[in-house]
Amino acid sequence: MKVGAKEGLRSTISFLTVLPIGEGNLEDMARHAYFFPLVGALIGLISGGLGFILFRVLPPPLAGILALLTLLLLTGLNHLDGVLDLGDALMFRGTKEERMKVLHDKNHGVGGIAALYFLLSITAVVVMLTGERIFTSFIMAETYAKLSMVMGGCFGKPHDRGIGRIFILEVRKGIVKNLFLGIVATASVTLALGLPFLTLVGLFIITLFSIIWTSYLNKVFGCITGDMLGCMNEISRLICLFLFWVSEVR
Repeated sequence: MKVGAKEGLRSTISFLTVLPIGEGNLEDMARHAYFFPLVGALIGLISGGLGFILFRVLPPPLAGILALLTLLLLTGLNHLDGVLDLGDALMFRGTKEERMKVLHDKNHGVGGIAALYFLLSITAVVVMLTGERIFTSFIMAETYAKLSMVMGGCFGKPHDRGIGRIFILEVRKGIVKNLFLGIVATASVTLALGLPFLTLVGLFIITLFSIIWTSYLNKVFGCITGDMLGCMNEISRLICLFLFWVSEVR
């Protein structure tokens, strides 16, 4: 049964955060995937707001780490497992089927651990460098990170089972609506932040990354899974935080 945008937004918030608004529905969330960037902005607003306060009262290294931890906890650490799983699978040399077995293995190897360590370490360093501009950078980065997941769902090939399959199939039913409104929502947020340059550059970079990364994973694994979409979110966040920092120092 189809539901309205209000229920779709609630399901999206429930799926992407730990905010206590009740259980959401995966299909409802996927049909209204254009809300992803707006929920990303909400995540950035909360964690970035706290980060701004922390940078004013604590040394930058500690403030940056605590702000990033707040952001990750707010999302329920939901996508970090995808980095671990995909890191292991990409380091494995074998057929698509063998790589998929590694991806779904609950035991994590050095490839996944190294991928997560370096991703979080580099992200933390960039957050520290951003300093008191963390409020704006977190909103911008989370908005674009969530847009990348929508694009991954639009461009990816669904696996034969799992949450990722449901998400991709439902997103594709309204692919034009989800892509168009998702991009409009993302641009609206970054323009409201007073970032016209990053609005254009961010849309170009994240769209390019999403297409290339999704095409690469489609080729290597033959499909896109929920873990891969989660990993896209984490990488996209780092890319956008770096873009923000570069734009500040240029």
